[in-house]
Amino acid sequence: MNSVPYELVLQEIQSGQTDLMPSDVLAFSEPLRSAINAMVRLGRFSLTEFTEKLPFTREETKNIANALVKRKLFEVASYSTEEETYYLAHLSGSTRPLTKPPSDIWGKID
Repeated sequence: MNSVPYELVLQEIQSGQTDLMPSDVLAFSEPLRSAINAMVRLGRFSLTEFTEKLPFTREETKNIANALVKRKLFEVASYSTEEETYYLAHLSGSTRPLTKPPSDIWGKID
């Protein structure tokens, strides 16, 4: 795995203000991109599983996961315990709300 500083990874996640889209994940550096892709494939996973995919401490990985929760990629599962936090991964192609097209759109096409 590449040695990417923890601060850089956290900055990559926190730089955006909207929900994460698939194209946003592709822009992340390795090993974050591969770790997120693996967790999305799992759907449900533990903090321990996420930590195994990243070269960071458990506490640093928890901070990364919390940043991904804020960006609505991960959700803390209701069955999490004091000993272990579990997450659900959500990656959708349409997480941003669709806007209504302008009423004169057909006039612009003609």
